[in-house]
Amino acid sequence: MESDNEAIFLDPAITSTSDQTFTNLDFQGRTKKDLTFTNCTLLNCNFGGSDLGGLHLKNCKVFNCNFGSANLQDSWFSSCTFYDKEQLSGCQFKLADLRRAEFYECDISSSTFNRAQVFQLTLDHCRAVEADFNMANFHIAISRKMVISAAQLTNTDFRYADFSSTNLSKCNLSHSKLLSVILTMTNLDEADLTNTEFSPLHHTGLSVTNTDFRNADINGVDFRKIDATGIKILEWQQSALLENFGFVVYPDYS
Repeated sequence: MESDNEAIFLDPAITSTSDQTFTNLDFQGRTKKDLTFTNCTLLNCNFGGSDLGGLHLKNCKVFNCNFGSANLQDSWFSSCTFYDKEQLSGCQFKLADLRRAEFYECDISSSTFNRAQVFQLTLDHCRAVEADFNMANFHIAISRKMVISAAQLTNTDFRYADFSSTNLSKCNLSHSKLLSVILTMTNLDEADLTNTEFSPLHHTGLSVTNTDFRNADINGVDFRKIDATGIKILEWQQSALLENFGFVVYPDYS
């Protein structure tokens, strides 16, 4: 038997709700688009394989919820937390369709986005510590020879996040913290990493050709092990980069 708030959620005539708590809701494989939640709590809910395109959440708490394989295209999340501090766990977005989804001032730490469709994903002023983007798809294939990547991952704390086997070429990661991140087989060619803190934990197979590192903190990077062809830096960054290659840099004599 459905609880009152479950009935509200499932009623096709209702598209918005506020100040409600949803616990153990099973919405797996169902469809309800353009839903809006404000100041709500969703706990232990299952939205796996559901069609929730255009979902809007504002000031919501979303703990231990499953969005695996769900359609979340064009969704919008503002000031929400998907991280349960007591359980130290995030939410599940594995294989979800998050194309053009937008997260603003959200905490998605420890959430899993393995193999999710995230072309044109926006994360701004978010916390994504230990988030797992392994093999997430930030690109689309226009043709056999043309692949386009697009994402705005700005002003976000990605410490210990996993971006293994992702194509982030030409994406914007400016002003983000990329400390101890995993970048194994990651493509950052021509990406915008200006004003970032960039110090990957693992970077075997990382590509940063023509990447923009201007004003980034790159002291923790050994560029001897990375193809640094065409990267962009400012004059003040030269000494740190040259020291990577064994040069001893002295100030100019007056």
